[in-house]
Amino acid sequence: MSELVAKTSAAVAVDDSLTTLIDWTNIELFSGFTIFVSNAGGGSADDITDVQIDTSDDAGVTSSLDQHADTPAVPITTGDSKVDTFTETAKYVRVRAICGAENDTTAEAWLLADSSQARICTLADVKDRLGITKTDYDVLINRLIVGAESVFEAYIHRPLIVNAADVTEYFTALGSFLQLNRYPVISITSLKEALDYDFDSADALVADTDYRILNIGTNGVLKKIYSSWFPADDCIQVVYRGGYTSAGQTPGEGETALPADIREAAIEQVSFIYKRRDDIGLASVSAEGGSISKFAPLDLLPLVKKILDRYKKPSL
Repeated sequence: MSELVAKTSAAVAVDDSLTTLIDWTNIELFSGFTIFVSNAGGGSADDITDVQIDTSDDAGVTSSLDQHADTPAVPITTGDSKVDTFTETAKYVRVRAICGAENDTTAEAWLLADSSQARICTLADVKDRLGITKTDYDVLINRLIVGAESVFEAYIHRPLIVNAADVTEYFTALGSFLQLNRYPVISITSLKEALDYDFDSADALVADTDYRILNIGTNGVLKKIYSSWFPADDCIQVVYRGGYTSAGQTPGEGETALPADIREAAIEQVSFIYKRRDDIGLASVSAEGGSISKFAPLDLLPLVKKILDRYKKPSL
């Protein structure tokens, strides 16, 4: 599962000098982020006069300060958040705030990588389905999307979204066939076998000479040519990338778009849970003349299960 960066500050005292609400946070795998800032009380509505969004490529050693100086920040009233979404790439982000002269208050901040560009469905997908135009529930919906992705992947026994960089995984094969965890396969950087687990000394196998990627990697199955894979546990090391491009993104070279039915399943599941967010923990709701059964919050809908059944990782 691709990771959602969600960083929340506790209530921080802010005065008329720049105060850090969220220190440098790594979001380099994402191409967008959202900032929420809320007055946590202790001052008047317009005490916070500016919110500064700083970016950096090296955790703050070299930084670009106040990258969004035109971000309006006032008034930030108690209970209301100031929200802004930024679409450019940033490796590290810091959030700071300042009050007017001789004023002080407390503030809370949230930094959220924009899951509309890194998930099994987008924030916009769910909001459109629900008919929501305000940003009040963006954090909640994003977290529901992350949760749904985790549940989907547990159900089908494999990650769905492509890993941004190579991962190294170890496998035990059956005969001449090897089933990878991540697919469709995008690229294999290295594949080695070592009965003594000394992979640093082992020679890398050559595609189409020592093994073949069957069905252009659609099902993540590799076949050893002319022989069987070594039979020992975890004696096969694969360094590779695999999975679908996240919802709303154009596939890169060799990548495969996320199937439309998986995206639709995610929209349906997240919308369902959102609409029943106040019923968490209830199995049924009493009504005049009887009761109405309800799904548990993390149960998959029958239609969603039917869709996901087609994408389960097979057992060789």
